[in-house]
Amino acid sequence: MFNLINIKRVLIDLPKLLFVNNLCELYLIIGPCSISNLKDFYIYVNKIKNILKKKYNTIIRIYYEKPRSNIGWKGFIYDPYLDNSYSMIDSIYIIRKLMLTIIKKNILIGVECLNFYLTNYFIDLIFWICLGARTMLSQIHREYCSHLKCIVAIKNDLSGNLSYLKDTFIAISNKHYYIDFFNNMKFTRSLGNLNCQFVLRGGILPNFTNLNKLNFNSLIIDCSHMNSNKYAINQLYVFENTLNQFLYLKTNIIGFMLESNLNFGNQKMDNKFLGISITDSCINFKLTKMLILLLNNINFC
Repeated sequence: MFNLINIKRVLIDLPKLLFVNNLCELYLIIGPCSISNLKDFYIYVNKIKNILKKKYNTIIRIYYEKPRSNIGWKGFIYDPYLDNSYSMIDSIYIIRKLMLTIIKKNILIGVECLNFYLTNYFIDLIFWICLGARTMLSQIHREYCSHLKCIVAIKNDLSGNLSYLKDTFIAISNKHYYIDFFNNMKFTRSLGNLNCQFVLRGGILPNFTNLNKLNFNSLIIDCSHMNSNKYAINQLYVFENTLNQFLYLKTNIIGFMLESNLNFGNQKMDNKFLGISITDSCINFKLTKMLILLLNNINFC
C-alpha cells in the first residue's frame, strides 16, 4: 500500500514554494470545518482569494481528517467518496493535488495534525499545522512537532486549562529522541521547534475575553468551537470582540480563525446540499466577506 502511495506522491511532487511573512505578522486562518466536496471547496477558495489583501497572512484550512469522540466519518482522507469505500490511495493523491493548486494561488495551507503518519505525505506543502484539543497533550505528537520547520499552533485542551499550553510548548521546543516511522524505524533526534502559536478555542467556558491579562505570546483566537458555544453565528461576535482587543488593548493577539463555508450551518452526510458543512456548523461566505472587509479597512501595520 505504502509503495503505491509513494509512487503517486512522486508523480505530482513539485519544488517547494517559499513564502515570506508580512511585516504585520497577522494571520487569518479560514475555511470549512472539514473538506468533503472539492468542487464546492474550489469555488469557496476562489471567492475568498478575490477579497483578500496582502496586509495579513491568509491560511486556508484544508482539514482532511477529523477527531471523533467515539465513531463517525473521520474525514476526506479516510473516506473521500463518502461511501465507506475508504479509498485512501485516491484521497492522498487528491489532497496533494489540491494543496499544490492552492499554493499556486499564493495562499498558505493549514491542517490539523491527528494521524502524523498521514501528515508526512503533505508536510512539504504545509505552512501551519495545528495540534487540536485532544492531541496537544500527546507525547508522540509533541515529539513529532519538535522536528517540524513549519509553524505549530497549539490549541488549549477541552477543559480550557491554559497551563497545558505552556507544557506543550516546552515539550515541542526541546530536543527529543524518537523512532521515525518514515525513516526505516530509525532512532531520530529532533532539534526542537520554537515556532509555535497558542490557539484559544474555549473550554468549559469561552476564553476570548480579557486577553490583555494573559501571559502568552502569539495568540490565535479560534472564533468557533467553545468560544462560540458551537453556534456558528456567534463567530461574528467573537471576531469583533477580539479584533477590538487587538486594536485597542495591549494583547498578544496575532491572528483569528474562522470556520466558514459557501453556505451557513451544517447537515447530515446523506443530505448532500452544496456548500454546507457535514461536520461542525460554519458561517456562510456573505458573513465571511463582511468580516474580511472589516479587516481590510483597518490600518494596523
